[in-house]
Amino acid sequence: MNEGESVWAQPLADFRAATAAGKPTPGCGAAAAVTADIGLALVVKGLRISEAHGSEPARLQVLEAAEALLGRPGTFADDDMQAFDDYLSAARDGEADDKQAAARQACAVPLALAHCCLEALELTVAAWPCTDAIVQSDVQAGAVLIHAGLSAALINVDADMTSLDAADAREQAGRTRQRLQTEGDALLQRLLAVARSAGA
Repeated sequence: MNEGESVWAQPLADFRAATAAGKPTPGCGAAAAVTADIGLALVVKGLRISEAHGSEPARLQVLEAAEALLGRPGTFADDDMQAFDDYLSAARDGEADDKQAAARQACAVPLALAHCCLEALELTVAAWPCTDAIVQSDVQAGAVLIHAGLSAALINVDADMTSLDAADAREQAGRTRQRLQTEGDALLQRLLAVARSAGA
C-alpha cells in the first residue's frame, strides 16, 4: 500500500477492482473491515431515522455510542493492508525476528477488527428494540454484515496464525479467535431470534 493511500479515499469501484486483482492486498482483512463498517452504518441509519420521529433517552444513548464507533471498523482496512505488506517485506528481506514481529502484527490486526465488530454487534442488539419497525430491516441487515466482517476477519487470523513460530502465541491467538467467534455468533443469533419473534 502506498503511504497516504487510504481505502476510504478510493471510489468504491476502484476498491472492488483492487480486491479482485491478482495482488496480495487488499485481501480478506480489508474487505472484512469495509463490510463491517457499512453494516454499522446501516444500524446508525435505523437509529437516526427512529430518533427523528421522536427522541427517546435510551435510543439516543445507543445512537451516540454507535456514532462514536462508526468509522473505527473501517480503519482496520488500511491497517490490514499495511500489516500484510510489512509481513511480505520482512519475509523477503528481514531477519527472523523482524519476520516474527511482522507476523504477530499481521495476526493482531484482524483480531482487533473482530473485537471492534463484537462491540458493534453488542450495540446492534441494544439498538433493535428501540428502532422503529420500518427501519428494523436496516438494523438486522447491519447485524448480518457486521457478523460477516467479524467472521471474515477471523478467517484471516486462521491464515496468519500459521506464520507464528511460537506455539504459545499460536495457542493464545487461537483461543482469542474462538472466543470472538462464539460471542459474535451468539449475539447475531440473539438478534435474529428477536427479529423472528417480532415477525411472527
